[in-house]
This record gives sequence, C-alpha cells and structure tokens, in this order.
Amino acid sequence: MSQLPITNKPISFTNNLTRLQLISLDACTRCMECLQWCPVLDVTGDETLTTPEKIRVYGELVRAQEGLRAKIFGRPEVAPAILEKLTQALYTCTTCGRCGEVCPVGINTQRLWPALRAKMVELGVGPFGAQRDMARIVAEKHNPYDKPHAERFAWIPPQVTVADRAAIGYFTGCSGAYTAQPMVAGALRVMSALGIEFTLFGDEWCCGFPLFIVGELALMQELIRHNVDGFAARGIKHLAVSCPCCMFMLQNHWAYFYGAPLPFDIIHITQLVKPYVQAGKLVLTKPLAATIAYHDPCYLSRGTRVIEEPRAVLAQIQGARLVELPHSRELSRCCGAGGGIRRALPEVSIEMARNLMREAESVGAEILAIDCPACYERLHLAQQGWDGKVQVMDLMQLVTGLL
Repeated sequence: MSQLPITNKPISFTNNLTRLQLISLDACTRCMECLQWCPVLDVTGDETLTTPEKIRVYGELVRAQEGLRAKIFGRPEVAPAILEKLTQALYTCTTCGRCGEVCPVGINTQRLWPALRAKMVELGVGPFGAQRDMARIVAEKHNPYDKPHAERFAWIPPQVTVADRAAIGYFTGCSGAYTAQPMVAGALRVMSALGIEFTLFGDEWCCGFPLFIVGELALMQELIRHNVDGFAARGIKHLAVSCPCCMFMLQNHWAYFYGAPLPFDIIHITQLVKPYVQAGKLVLTKPLAATIAYHDPCYLSRGTRVIEEPRAVLAQIQGARLVELPHSRELSRCCGAGGGIRRALPEVSIEMARNLMREAESVGAEILAIDCPACYERLHLAQQGWDGKVQVMDLMQLVTGLL
C-alpha cells in the first residue's frame, strides 16, 4: 500500500462526485440484492468487498468529514486503516456494473466506482498493487502493456487496404493491438470484404480507459486530444471501435476530456456491419455445424447497450446452433478482465473467467463467441491448465473464417 496522506488536513470526499453520485451514497438500502450477482463475491466469498459495504464506508467518511458535526466541531482524523481497507475493496472489483443493473434504487455503480477510485488516487492510497505502474507505462509507451509503440500496427493483414483519408476511421485500442490481434484483424478483414473504405491513425495512443478506470486522470487530456486531433486530420465522420472498454470511453468521456464536442461520432464495429447484414451483403459461404454461445461484454451490454447487433452478425452463420448463456445481455457474467483486477489480483481474475466458461459448458456450447479483447486474453489464459472443452473465439475472427 502506498504512503497514506496526512489525514489531519482538510479532505473533501465529494468534490469530484456528481449530485446523483452523492445521492447514491445515501440511496443504498442494503437490501443485498447485488450480492447475488457479484462475480468477485462468487470467487472470494468476502462480503467486505461488496457494493453495500463500499458505499457504507465511503458514505460514513463523507458524513464524518463534511456533515454538520464536522462543521461545528471540526473534521475528525481519518484512520489510515479505514482508507486502506476501502481502497482494497474499491479495487478488488472489475467495475462490471452488474450490481448496478440489478439495484432496486438504480445506483449506477459502473459510473460511481471510477469516481471513488479517483479520490483514492488523490489521497495517495490508490491504485492497488501492480495497477500503480500503469500511469508511468502509458506515459512512456502509450499503452498499458509496456509494449513498443512501434509495434502497435504489426498485426494488419497484408491483403487489407488502409486509406490515407476516409469517412470511416477505425480505433484499434491497446488490447486489440497487443493481446487480441485476431479480433482487430478480423474487423479489418470484414470491413474490407464489405467494401468499406476506412483509415487508421498510425500514431494512435491508448484511449485512456485503463487509467480512467483506476482513477489515474493526469494523462487523460493529453491522450485524448492526441487521438481526436489525429483522427480528425484524416477527415473521418465516424470512428468505429471493437473494444467495449474503448467504446465506453470514447462515447462517454472523450468529449469531456477533449474539452469540446467530438468532430466525429462513435460506432461499434457490429453497429457498422449490421446494415450490411440487413441488406444481405455479409455473405458467409462456409457452413459451421457447431453450438455457439455469445458472451455479452460488460462495457458493451451494460456500458453502451450494444446487444442485438453482435447477435445479428452471428445469425448469418449457416448450420450453427445459437444458444444463450444462463446469464446474458444486460445481466451477463463478467469474464474477470475488467477494472484493473487482472493486474492486481490475477488469481481471482482467472477463476472468474473459468466461471464464465463453466456457464458456456452448461448450455452445451462448443464455441464461446466473445466480443472483447480483454475477455479474449483472459479466457485464453484461464484455459491453460484447465480441462474445459469450450473453444474461445472472437466474433470477427469467427466470421472471417467463414467468408
């Protein structure tokens, strides 16, 4: 744990929260419904890490530091042990948003947790574990994987033509570029097969999500302005993206950190492809006699509500039997890759991934089609030393093999 702040100085626990988030701290009724849906609790069994407890502790800090009693008698000192435990709880979380999806009073936890984490960073107690290296790595390499920036586009298929300027831009993202190349290569091949002219920004940097989600905000403006200006210079009107975390970041936060409306709109790759599907232009000539289950990524289903478009693409596969997982769409199970937890607590993350594959096995799936590079990396890693038989494939990777 990093050095704790001098806690007898005035601390605001609310100055970075929206009014709705402030209300959320008092709105939790401790009904415990969310405990039935928490993928971290499934693995750890530790209720001190769960949503009601995190909200309770943070709310008590707010009331102690900024309530009427504090105004009359002065702010009490914050015990370092409380901040340390709260930090552990806030970061032992994939920010999957499932708890917020089932919350009877509508607390949007997927938006609340990054704000509380940002406060922990400000206080000097966050991020958690190996997450603390990310800001330095992104500043140096423009990606959180500590990979050479020069290799960001080494995966581009040689038969694909990339225009210098086009109305459609494609944002690769760090995970696609370095850990899930079949996903982004598949996206480019599909666009090429459909005759979609597109361009790339050859000096693309991290979208900012890995830093945003752990509360490290210092580099956000630099990263985002670099990317926005780089794509805008190529004349794009629509920026397509495959990674759900990138999609969430671009759609919901880029304009804020950029300081102005974006000069293009954001679209998921399946949203770009769906009209071609409807027009009968995506023709998969090779049949596939397999049972396929689709996994809804957390930041695609709950974060940006892209749910039906991937299924429309999968429905084009001839001979396939499509089945739903026990938990799907807005209530899909997290793969364990999100929120920075895979860096800080890899064992917990791996077990969460295996729980997802067990769900796929329970419905007889032979192929688990995924639509997230973080899931791609985590699920393939979780298969090592595991006797499960489910094949994990990216959606666009699957489609391009049937063209």
